[in-house]
Amino acid sequence: MTRVAIYTRVSTKEQSTETQVVQLTTYCQSRGWTDVAVFRDDGISGVRDNRPELDKLRERMLHGEFSSVVVSKMDRLGRSLSMILRFWDEADAAGVRVMVIDQGIDTSTPAGRLQRNMLAALAEFERELILERTRAGIARARALGKKFGAPRKISESVAREVRERRSRGESLRMISQRMNIKLGAVRSVLRRDRGRGRHSVAQTASLNSGRVIRSSPDAGTSGHEPSDRAGGPERPSATASSASPASQ
Repeated sequence: MTRVAIYTRVSTKEQSTETQVVQLTTYCQSRGWTDVAVFRDDGISGVRDNRPELDKLRERMLHGEFSSVVVSKMDRLGRSLSMILRFWDEADAAGVRVMVIDQGIDTSTPAGRLQRNMLAALAEFERELILERTRAGIARARALGKKFGAPRKISESVAREVRERRSRGESLRMISQRMNIKLGAVRSVLRRDRGRGRHSVAQTASLNSGRVIRSSPDAGTSGHEPSDRAGGPERPSATASSASPASQ
């Protein structure tokens, strides 16, 4: 059963992991460790948390195949402290020691555990700084009038005013500025109206003014619209159709 795992990584295809492999293999041989498995991630950035060979190493480590993991530098495991510490936590849970030979770190020794705890504190400090900068950036953006979160639903009264202003010939940008709403909201109202086939205020007024209402000769000035069959033969009245032969 393999007891020691060597992990190497380079970020670009132009680089090679061979130098790291030779260095780490020599280190293991000097300590009499001959049962060694080598994992190489060639041309893969340390920013990525999921890396093919590192994932295989993790899986076999958690299954108890290794007693130690050896790397040349900490940044081979990851480019952020949080990624490195997460790997170390997994190794601790599996009872595996991690050795970083260039920095003299061995998590099985008191000095190595102290360095690990110091790095954990630095990682926490880094997270707090990022959160503080994020909050400050949001506060600054809000002070400049920038809004966050999901867009608010446009009320019907606002949509109505947008249509009215547009019917008076105002540009979309002018409507946005005068109503203090986003230009995208103005476009959304008008786009929604086109999708529903809704006439604008100006179009509706134009249609109403051009509508011709015809009335029957007997309608006088009552203003009633003619029946749907205007221009055709008159329907017999209900009184005439129901009259008895005697009355005729």
